[in-house]
Amino acid sequence: MLCFGVILHLKSNIYKMRLICSTVLMLMSVMTMCGQSVRNVRISGNVVTQDGRPFEYVNVLLESTSYKAVTDEKGRFELNAPAGKYTMLLRSLGTQNKQMKIEIHPDEENVFQNITMRENDHCMEQVVVTGQFSPQSMRNSLYKVRSLSAEQIRQKNPTDIQSLLNTEMGIRIANDMALGESNFELMGMSGNNVKILLDGLPLLDRGSTKQSLSQIDINTIERVEIVEGPMSVVYGTDALAGVINIITRKEKVTPQETNWNVSARIQEESAGKEYGFFDKDGVHNESVHAGFSHSSGVFASAGFSRNAHGGWQGDMTGRERRWHPKDQYLAEGTVGYKRGNLNLWYRLNYVDERIYGPENANGSRPQVVKDKDFLTDRYTHQLQSQWKAAPKFDLNMAVTYQNYKRRTRTILTNTDTHENMWDPKPGSRDVTRYDNWTARATGTWRISPQFSLQPGMEYQRTTGSGDRIKGEPAVDELALFVSAEYKPWEWMSVRPGVRTFLMADYDTPFAVPSVLTKFNLNEKMDLRFSYAYGFRTPTIQELYMDMHNAMGSMDVTLLGNPDLKPEYSNNVTGSFTYRILHNRRMRLTTTLSGFYNVFNDRIVTAILDDNGASMVARYDNVEHYKTVGGSFETNYVWGGLNANLNFSLVGRYNSLEKEGAHMPQFRFSPELTASLSYHIDRTGTDLSFYYKFTGERKEYYFGEDSNNSENNEVYLRGLPCYNYADLTLSQRLTGFLSLSLGVKNLFNLTSLETVSESKKGIDTPTMSYLGCGRSWFVGLNFNLNGKIAKRK
Repeated sequence: MLCFGVILHLKSNIYKMRLICSTVLMLMSVMTMCGQSVRNVRISGNVVTQDGRPFEYVNVLLESTSYKAVTDEKGRFELNAPAGKYTMLLRSLGTQNKQMKIEIHPDEENVFQNITMRENDHCMEQVVVTGQFSPQSMRNSLYKVRSLSAEQIRQKNPTDIQSLLNTEMGIRIANDMALGESNFELMGMSGNNVKILLDGLPLLDRGSTKQSLSQIDINTIERVEIVEGPMSVVYGTDALAGVINIITRKEKVTPQETNWNVSARIQEESAGKEYGFFDKDGVHNESVHAGFSHSSGVFASAGFSRNAHGGWQGDMTGRERRWHPKDQYLAEGTVGYKRGNLNLWYRLNYVDERIYGPENANGSRPQVVKDKDFLTDRYTHQLQSQWKAAPKFDLNMAVTYQNYKRRTRTILTNTDTHENMWDPKPGSRDVTRYDNWTARATGTWRISPQFSLQPGMEYQRTTGSGDRIKGEPAVDELALFVSAEYKPWEWMSVRPGVRTFLMADYDTPFAVPSVLTKFNLNEKMDLRFSYAYGFRTPTIQELYMDMHNAMGSMDVTLLGNPDLKPEYSNNVTGSFTYRILHNRRMRLTTTLSGFYNVFNDRIVTAILDDNGASMVARYDNVEHYKTVGGSFETNYVWGGLNANLNFSLVGRYNSLEKEGAHMPQFRFSPELTASLSYHIDRTGTDLSFYYKFTGERKEYYFGEDSNNSENNEVYLRGLPCYNYADLTLSQRLTGFLSLSLGVKNLFNLTSLETVSESKKGIDTPTMSYLGCGRSWFVGLNFNLNGKIAKRK
């Protein structure tokens, strides 16, 4: 009716018509103004990773709305939404999702810069610390670093370091069946040429075998970093072939919270077909750990583990076992304080190891049996601090004291009378002790964005004593070192460094230099090239050994040499990395690398006299030795899939090349490793497969024809190729409990017989024992975390 009346009035009165038109226009203006009050506002920003790289393919959306966007290749996003308060959600495959409260203003630039998101461990660029000025991504490191993350360690379900590293490229493991120990080889070099670090500090070893690696509790390890090539500037002696840095778990301190955690593990594993539940045959690993961190900055943790190996009898009969039974009891405790610019902690590790060597009775005394055991106690104290003294200056200080004692105990038992007595033969009873003090201080001064300086000082003192060591010798060393990192352009980094000695109880080089370079050719390609001078000082054992032992029907004497000179090497290393695909959906990366080492004054055992009934040997320096090699590595990540395929070729110098005109200078040995793991997040399932092919390794030997002493022969002798593989499955049962099971040593590897190409039969084959055969394991892992309080 109102509209009808308006029409009548319009027809009769033009003035009223004009009035209504004006009113309509005014109402339209008001409506326009109202529309302008709810207009969409532009929102923009960028998302980056923890180390500042653009984060692409991130879904950005405002919660409970339809407003969303996706970041581009530079991590940028843009969307339009009305002004107001929202919760912004950021989600991407392979990341930890993030949410943040925001407020959008109508008359301001709503720009959210450098939103940081954390990638999941299997997708992110791993952070490394070995040899670095400060922790940084593996991509930005000037060293070529390989890292075994906590996730990879969990997937492999190892019980010791050997079972963790046995499928790693470039690492070969040799077993000493008499001593019950293992030795590790890296870049074609073994023994004292490989530096073992625990949280960046050197571990003490009794001799050339790296028993310290087997005496670390596998349940305390967070990750393992492997750097190939000399690192003598940073870590001093022994780092000719490279460094293996064992990094332990630390409690995470949150200023506003007091957290606690309890974890436990039990794993039962067979030794081939031999197994006894919880004890005797097989491998039995149990561990318990507890820790807390207080909101005040105080944190502490403690743990205890038992790692028992019942040995492996294999082809032996009676009491004897091919692999010695071994019991290990490992304890650790940490207490520290982290607040503001200070991080300080003390850690104690203790190892009680017992290796048992039961033997059968011999023919002359069938009622008497022998037990030759090795008993080890090791204490490792570490006190470390990290202090940010100024905005551009960090100071790191560390002191470690290690006490190592190994007893050899040989007992004869009369099975008729059950009487025990000590074996009177030389070498049947021995107590060897080593003590080591290491103090280290480094400062990192970031002078400008392009230039950083790291000076440092290190002091070491090692003492030793024992029935096989002359006297109670001590070796002291005080060294200064400095490195500088210069980045003149965004695409280039150079790090020169040098170490010099203020004091040493041996002949040392005046300076130990190195130069590292890294070139970012483009967003996808990196090139590294380095030169390093490495050195290794003689050990106390090599300097002062005095061993007299009976090996079967032969008396063997091994003497130290106080006149030994340090080994030194010149190393050239290069690597090229190509990130073919590198986004949040998938990654495909390849790396091609190569190295060349020349060693001088290499320390070996030289035979002084051998008449068949007795042999006398002494440590001595030889002229030189070389290694050369390269590798091709490929890594592919897509969602929960992680695949690796690597190939390496290492050549070892043939010292007899001058004996024959047609002999090569190097003997090459290949390796192929592959791994495949798949994670199903919805069910909490991990399926992993690890494989390694080790090519034949033969060396040239010089032999004498027993029928004609003047007719000598140079021939090849060594190990044939072999395969090793593990298959594991981990399944999350609850939020705090998981089950693991699998098969290790799928190819049933036990022993290999050395093969010889001697045409005159002057070489006797020997056996090398590499495994206990195909083994099965099952384990349970318990991990519970919580919060005690929250400070308001």
